[in-house]
Order: sequence, then C-alpha cells, then structure tokens
Amino acid sequence: MAARGFESMQALVVGGQSPTLESNRPVPEPAAGEALIRTTRVAVGGLDAQLSRGLLGFRGILGHQFVGRVESVAHEDTMALTGKRVIGSITCVCESCDMCLAGLSAHCRERSILGIQNRDGCLAEYFTLPQKNLLAVADSVDDDHAVFTELLASAIQAARQLTIEGHPYITVLGDGGLGLLMVQVMSRLNASVRLIGRYPEKLALCEKWGIKHRHVDDIGRRADQDVVVDCTDSPAGLELAMQLVRPRGTIMMKSLVAPNGQPEPGVDLNPLVLNEVQIIGSHRGPLAEALSMLARREVDVVSLISRRMSLADGVDILKAAVQPDVVKVLVNV
Repeated sequence: MAARGFESMQALVVGGQSPTLESNRPVPEPAAGEALIRTTRVAVGGLDAQLSRGLLGFRGILGHQFVGRVESVAHEDTMALTGKRVIGSITCVCESCDMCLAGLSAHCRERSILGIQNRDGCLAEYFTLPQKNLLAVADSVDDDHAVFTELLASAIQAARQLTIEGHPYITVLGDGGLGLLMVQVMSRLNASVRLIGRYPEKLALCEKWGIKHRHVDDIGRRADQDVVVDCTDSPAGLELAMQLVRPRGTIMMKSLVAPNGQPEPGVDLNPLVLNEVQIIGSHRGPLAEALSMLARREVDVVSLISRRMSLADGVDILKAAVQPDVVKVLVNV
C-alpha cells in the first residue's frame, strides 16, 4: 500500500559508517493492527545522535519523539484514529511472552522500540506503529507541545519510582532535554531539587523557572544527596552520581551509555557496594498523564526548542542536536 499515491519517501537512515538522507526509501506497509502515520513533527536530541554513532547497534530510520497524523490502519474494522493527530508509545510488544502475560509488557522479551531498537523510526515522511500504541492529541495541544509527550512521560515515570520521605535532597545530572524536564517534574515533589549541568545557556532556563542549578565544576562531592538522577548519557554521569549520593541513598539511571549499553571500563563501581547505594533503572512513562500536563501547561517545553529544521536538512539535524547551546531540534516533515 502506498501513502496517497506515493511509493517512496525521504528518511534519515543509519546503515553504514554514517547516517544518510535517503530520498527513495519505500513507504512502509503496516502489518495487521498497525497504523500508517504521516509524520508532522519530530524532536531530535543527543540520544538520536548517539544512536547514529552506534549506540545499541541500531540500524534503520532514526527518530522516536513525534507528532503525526494517521493515514490508514491495516486490516482493522475500527478506523477511529484515521485522520487523527496522534502521539504514541514507542515500545511495541508481542503480548504473548512471560513478561507480557505477567503485566510487564514494557519489558517484553520480543519488544522493538521506534527508532531505537529493531524498528524504523519517525525521521521520515511516514512510519508505522500498532494502533493500540497511539493516543489522539486534542486540538488544544499544538505540535510544539505534543512532540514532548514521550520525553515528559519519562520524567514522570522517574518521579513515580521514587519514595519521598521527609524533605529529601534530589540532584539531577545533565542539562539536556530530559534533565530540564526532570527538574520541572521533580520540583513538584516535597523535595529540594537542583540541576547540575555544563552549559550556561541551558542552566539559564532553571533561573527562569526558579529552580536551583550549578555548573558541574562548581559543586562539592560530599556524598550528601538522598537521590541522584543521571540524565547525562555518559559513563561519567554514573561516576559523578556515586560521588554525590549519600550512603544508602538512591541513584536513578535514565541514561543509555556506550555502544554496548554498559559503563566503560575504568568506572569504579565499588562505591555502590561499600556505601550500600540503591541503583534504579527508569525508562518510559505514562503518555496520557504527560499529555494532560502539557494541555494544562504545567511544564515549560517551548523553552527547550533550540532550533527548527526540516527533514530535507538531513545529517545536519544530528550535527545541530549535539551543539552545546542546543537542547532540542524540532524537525518539520
């Protein structure tokens, strides 16, 4: 099935030594229960750039944070979403493995993840996702807000995983898009929250929001933080987290690091044992709740838009995404 009479499309693809913009990529055929989605907007950041350089061994079309419009749904009686503007869960599951049957489908043994693991992404004119993964976007939420739903959901999930007792000290490491959303979400908790980053232009956003912030070179390593959330996407983030967290404190990992997904050799993990530190992994989150927060304008995402580009800009999108002053690049498709 071709979309609106077209058999090929543009797509930003990782396949060889470097990413390329392909102009004649076949329009994907949706499988049973899947929707064919016409992409309208994509948010691109450091994770996409890392994937293009070999993180997780990904091969295929990049992109995972999107807003699109449903063109069609394959082999389904219900066409309720056809023509609708949507966002969606990027994790696709089998529904039959032990994890899925136990209610842990986010950890499906056979899962694929849009633009990250074993599934072509959305930096293309068209892509596919299961219809059950999609959520219609209300007219009151424009594309500039809706495209941040997946990232905001990840921050909400992190807050849900923490047990807040007393008035804990929480430090978020990393001034990328996730870190900047994380401190906005965490600041709603009964906690003292600060962001540690490297780039003055990004730290200035915390000044605007009234959130504590420090440059990484200006902080002490006193092992006095109750919770440290690592959003750096770097092995150095875990190392710094271990220097900041108190004995029996908690480190939450939001980062995917190194091409094989493991900390690089040389990172001393002994403090985790000696100081009895709890380490928690945190991944995706509740899309509907995130979309509702965006509709109520409870977080500032517009300030995270550093540049606007088009899909035709190709590999320059990824180059822009890793510039020091850039939080997110919004791509119009």
